[in-house]
Amino acid sequence: MSTLAASSSGGEGLSGTVKTAIGTMWIDASGVLWHRLDAGVIVTGEHAKETLKAVHELTSGQPVPAVVDIRGTAFADRAARDGFAGDEETSAELATALIVDRAFSRRLGNLFLRMSKPARPVRMFTSEEEAAVWARTHLFRQ
Repeated sequence: MSTLAASSSGGEGLSGTVKTAIGTMWIDASGVLWHRLDAGVIVTGEHAKETLKAVHELTSGQPVPAVVDIRGTAFADRAARDGFAGDEETSAELATALIVDRAFSRRLGNLFLRMSKPARPVRMFTSEEEAAVWARTHLFRQ
């Protein structure tokens, strides 16, 4: 079952909004990919595969920096964390800014960084603005 469904609303970015099984993604005016995960979502390896496919479709396979809001995530299994840890060819992300808040999302981010060892720059932020600024510094890193 495909999780990719383009919104007719035009969404939050220039590319329109794409709904996945775990959240909503769009590309903003500066070229940064945003993915806001739904509150209470449990992310599996299958979700990671479907999300990566959606990212590739949204970006036409061109690597871009990303801001991923995991504040509402309830859990991400190892297969999901490892799936998202791929290099820019696999993930289509040049760099990833993770937005965290409470202790759980911060622990999840730390677990991702320590155990899955992403093959691209990844940094955690509590501020959307700071995450976006950092992501934009990676726009032309190809």
